[in-house]
Amino acid sequence: MAANYYAELVRFFAHSLRDREAAADVVQESYARVFALQARDVAVRDLRALLFRTGKNIVIDDARRRLAEAHMLQTLALVSAQEAPSTERQVAGREQLVLLSRCLHAMPRKRREVFVLVRIYGFSHAEAAAHMGISEAAIEKHVVRAVCDCMGLAP
Repeated sequence: MAANYYAELVRFFAHSLRDREAAADVVQESYARVFALQARDVAVRDLRALLFRTGKNIVIDDARRRLAEAHMLQTLALVSAQEAPSTERQVAGREQLVLLSRCLHAMPRKRREVFVLVRIYGFSHAEAAAHMGISEAAIEKHVVRAVCDCMGLAP
């Protein structure tokens, strides 16, 4: 039954994205997320509506990510050679990035996802909760624990 919506979803997202391959990727990810919900025994009343909403959320998340990346690139472009950090600061910054990367990889998956949504992509706690399908209180706890993990403190 779920396959009945595939062509319709691809057409819809291909029209709005103007890219059939990107649309197919969005639809595939939508199906994966919805099937993951169903695997957790979450009741789905209107599968078609949920697939469309999930796809729209994926497109919005991707646009936010691209906007954040563009903003970061623009900010980096503003730094002139004279304002560039010293070699020592660059090395220290790289070391901090390596430590952060290790810390993120050591975190439980859900905690890492929450931390990235809130602290890197700038989601509010409510947006992150809606995106992940968990409560705002759970989001807050994950963020606090993730920050403690990054600081080397026990939560």
